[in-house]
Amino acid sequence: MIKKNFEGVSVRWVIALKGEAEEIIKNYSMKRVATTPFPVYKNKDLDMWLILSGIGQLNAVAATSYLYVKSDASYNTIWINFGIVGSRNFKVGELIQIDKITSSDFQDNYYPSPSAFKNNNIQRCNLITVNKPEKLFENNGVYDMEGYGFFSFAKKIAPYELVSVLKIISDIPGTDLSKIDKNRVEILVSKNIQFIEKVLENLLDLQKILFLQLRDPKYFDEICLQKKFTFSQKVTLRKYLTQWQARFPQRNPLEEIGQRMTASQILKKFSDNLLR
Repeated sequence: MIKKNFEGVSVRWVIALKGEAEEIIKNYSMKRVATTPFPVYKNKDLDMWLILSGIGQLNAVAATSYLYVKSDASYNTIWINFGIVGSRNFKVGELIQIDKITSSDFQDNYYPSPSAFKNNNIQRCNLITVNKPEKLFENNGVYDMEGYGFFSFAKKIAPYELVSVLKIISDIPGTDLSKIDKNRVEILVSKNIQFIEKVLENLLDLQKILFLQLRDPKYFDEICLQKKFTFSQKVTLRKYLTQWQARFPQRNPLEEIGQRMTASQILKKFSDNLLR
């Protein structure tokens, strides 16, 4: 379970089918809050949501877009596409974190941030998204039907570091697909739940770092209300105030500002102090 509960915690799961999602829903104590146009689940205490997209890239894009609006997700939200895949390179039941995403329909490739792979010791591989179930697995990597569509949208609404694609091997060459039922998938997921938690913990660490970087430093709003700063000046002011908090935690920067000082003079004042 999530042990870290800082102000910026925000997680969204996009999963195709209920069988793939059942153990995630149980593990994070989520309850259904909507049924149409997609089933949506939420944890009552945390900003954690899950949506069942259905199969296919178009459904993955539509569901991700819908959940983004429905849950009022911030830019600093973690987005995870989770589900089963087929491959000739791995054993059934292995958990894979995706480091490259390609599509049978599009030429662009996506590369999830390397920062998301630290400290979890989970195997990494490229993902090939196709439009129908794959049986031959002619190329190296793992095959699914949603990952590319999901990532193509999620990368627009969240930092690359917080968008992750996580898959479990369910079939290999020769597997009878008719035998991959809901119960079998749930068992595969349950055996990997501790490793799935580790991936999420790692993403939460990254989220906390990004949250602190994106949050306006102390006194920023008060100073901006006193003087008119241009956009570029606000960027500089944010940087100086962040440095100020680290260098002079006991000094109030508001006390350094004279009533007649312009925005440029204020920035120079901070710069001079920080260079000493």
